[in-house]
Amino acid sequence: MSEAAKDTDNEQSGVTGRRSLLSRLYNGITSLGVRYKIAGSFIVILSLAIASLAVVTFSRQKEVLQHELRNRAEILARQLAIVGKDGLLTKQELPVLSTIMDIQKGEDVVYAMIIDDKGRVFAHSELSKKGSLPADEADRLASQADDLFVQETVLKDAAVLDAAFPIILKAKKIKIGVARIGLSQRALNEAIYRQKISFLWIGAAFVAAGFLISYAIAGIITKPIDSLVNAIQTVADGNLSVQAPIHYQDEIGKLTGVFNQMILSLREKFHMEKYLSGATVQNIKKNRDLSSMNLGGERKYITALFSDVRGFTSMSEKMGPEQVVGLLNIYLNLQATVIRQRGGSIDKFVGDEVMAIFEGRGNEVNAVRAALDIQRYCKAMNTIRSEAGELQMFVGIGLNSGEAVCGNMGSEDYMDYTVIGDNINIAARLCNLAQPGQVLISKAIADEIADCATWKELSPVTVKGKDRQMPIYEVAGIKGVDRQYLRRMTDAPMSYRIEGLSNEYRTAVVKNISPSGCLVEASSHVGVGSILIMEMNHHALGGFNARAVVKHVREHDSTSYIGIYFEDMREETKQRITHWIYGVESKIAEGPSA
Repeated sequence: MSEAAKDTDNEQSGVTGRRSLLSRLYNGITSLGVRYKIAGSFIVILSLAIASLAVVTFSRQKEVLQHELRNRAEILARQLAIVGKDGLLTKQELPVLSTIMDIQKGEDVVYAMIIDDKGRVFAHSELSKKGSLPADEADRLASQADDLFVQETVLKDAAVLDAAFPIILKAKKIKIGVARIGLSQRALNEAIYRQKISFLWIGAAFVAAGFLISYAIAGIITKPIDSLVNAIQTVADGNLSVQAPIHYQDEIGKLTGVFNQMILSLREKFHMEKYLSGATVQNIKKNRDLSSMNLGGERKYITALFSDVRGFTSMSEKMGPEQVVGLLNIYLNLQATVIRQRGGSIDKFVGDEVMAIFEGRGNEVNAVRAALDIQRYCKAMNTIRSEAGELQMFVGIGLNSGEAVCGNMGSEDYMDYTVIGDNINIAARLCNLAQPGQVLISKAIADEIADCATWKELSPVTVKGKDRQMPIYEVAGIKGVDRQYLRRMTDAPMSYRIEGLSNEYRTAVVKNISPSGCLVEASSHVGVGSILIMEMNHHALGGFNARAVVKHVREHDSTSYIGIYFEDMREETKQRITHWIYGVESKIAEGPSA
């Protein structure tokens, strides 16, 4: 490679290195907190102001001191010139030396001399230099002075201010010599240096005080920002109960107030969505750009699921309204949870009845799975409630698939997004025919799930609105893993040890739980079939322990997801878990007339 190419590469490498350094510096500054940026900006501005003031002050001070030193040198040179004139005219050196000695008593006087018209030293503060000729350029310039001439020289590495004044016979205007004085600038430089040190300490004190003050002020400014950030993070985590505190009535305070109002609006929206079906919410989102919502709808393929509590009317007559609401909400919440997990949406609750829809072909199997899950979970919950001496409820479920109209029904001022059609009515009729714990389906669904479900055909029935009898089927089972209990999501810490291998406890997190088992997230591997002795402390369930067996393990990156089955757990603990999973808090407020 040629030298030119090497130089080009080195230059490019240097430019790249400088850009990389500037990039790292920029990234470092931008990554600082706002508090440090504000404090840093204030310090930079203060430092520049102090530095600018120092430059101006020291420049002015140096000019003043140099002017004073120059005036002193001029006065001494003029004084020496008066005495030197007589000495040169009379050739008497002694009076001149006497004056030189008096002048040299000053601490700053380095030398004093008289030079004759030939450039030779007539009298000098150093007697050995008498009769010497100019030795350097400074001496030559001084001896040639026709008026006051001031220059800066160096003598023995010391700065000297040299002043030369011509000795002239005024009558004849003849120059007969030069009086020359050298004053040391050390005192001047030391004075400036002392002032710089003093200014430096004062500046450092101001910078330190400025940093503390600006840091405190920045803290006052950023405190509401930090509170707002924490509130935003809380909202990002899904918690809409937060309200950011308003510290000051400034722009940030106004921003915080707007944020709080936004959270209230989001909370209102969130609560309002609970009163709407999933299909209604999706319809609103789909048509949000329209200025108005029109009545009517569109034809869709729907699987409708109707569920109804059996014997609810007679049961409610024997219970208080608070008990009815509390018990009914438990079972309705269970059904809604299962339907949502299986991909359906609740269209409406009508008393003790649930109406759900599954849109699109192929979702018949999901609807049937949801119905079987509901019956299985209700049966398990009823068993636990029976053992605890609590009331149980039993539901019948009917399903049908087919075309229906989905859209806005009602008036222009008040409308409801729902599904209408004969196929929906058939599902409702099947629900009315279903016995407690039974899932009835139409032929349309039976044909769709024939490959993955088992069912038995019942005697045809005549339903309202139909002239001919309709075949019906009772679903007995469906392929896939069936859980006995509903599981509830959680993030509860737990510890466990492997029985027979180690007494050392490891930590993990329970992701979901039921009375029969749970899913655990752990950082260490556990083999299928291992027996775990686990201890768990949950905010709602309290502390409990159990003996469990590992049923399956799934690895993802460095995390193990472990499915475990409880082999040995106290019945009281199972009941606690069941009540927590299925429990719903119902509050009945006293009315104004109470």
